[in-house]
Amino acid sequence: MRVDSHVHVFFEGSDPEEFILGCARVGAKIVEQKSGVAVAPEVLRESAMGELGDPDASKLVGWMDEAGIDRSVLLPLDFGMGCDEPAIGKLERLTILERNELYAEFTRKYPGRLYSYLGVDPRRKGALELFRRGIEEWGMLGLKLHPTAGFYPHDPVCYPFYEAAREMGVPVLIHSGTEPAPLKPMFSQPKYIDAAAADFPEVTFIIAHCGHGWWIEALDMAMSKPNLYVDFSGWQAEYNGDPDYFYFVLRAAINVLGASRVMFGTDGSMTNVMLWPRDWMQAWLEPKSPSGISFTTEEIDMVTGGAAAMLYGWE
Repeated sequence: MRVDSHVHVFFEGSDPEEFILGCARVGAKIVEQKSGVAVAPEVLRESAMGELGDPDASKLVGWMDEAGIDRSVLLPLDFGMGCDEPAIGKLERLTILERNELYAEFTRKYPGRLYSYLGVDPRRKGALELFRRGIEEWGMLGLKLHPTAGFYPHDPVCYPFYEAAREMGVPVLIHSGTEPAPLKPMFSQPKYIDAAAADFPEVTFIIAHCGHGWWIEALDMAMSKPNLYVDFSGWQAEYNGDPDYFYFVLRAAINVLGASRVMFGTDGSMTNVMLWPRDWMQAWLEPKSPSGISFTTEEIDMVTGGAAAMLYGWE
């Protein structure tokens, strides 16, 4: 079984415009570095949204089919309070309730292919009730937190959610690492996730993106916390820049944690502009390390699906 353990669905009005433009600024810089041609972020934003916008998740399923991905885990994003909220008047995009309802609808539309977490900022009124509803009524897998919106994972405001996760027996996936403006990655450093994991040893916490540039800290924290996992979603830029760097970090993660706590993810669909899902999956299934870094077939099978299947009880 091949599992994309970390993916999103974007379309017009799905997320704060400030975030979408922030992604476009990053993308424009990457295009300029590669081609030497300057591209206006606004132009790239329109082009990418037109190609990658996916309001009914049908494109995602098509990309999964191309890549040989059997199941994908959707992660609704809630970082509005770090972008354009509070705002005067109605926001011209989905509310967090509507976004989570839509993701739940996707799982019903594509049963056995798409699964979803409940994503919410713990500071929102009614957030805890929404989390419980997502798990108990909509069949969602766990809780997704995005602390770059302005809160720390070990802030007391989060603890009722971890207690609920413990009670309901579901994992908590927390973003860690880089993000475009106006979001602030400092809130997502792995040591703060570790602090929460220390207080709730019965809850499984997933450090998303293996902390990106904080990957050493992420592995160091997880080494002494069996309830800490990592995913390697969103590492396409590192792979494109230096495949050996990516394979070195992936090898280190497997060596330190074991393959059963390391998971593949695309972080799509915005990352598709860096590497198409089928090519990203291929980079894992058939590693071509210039320096000869290698993986066993059993390790590859585990990180590209087995670990997620074990975590979610699919096997």
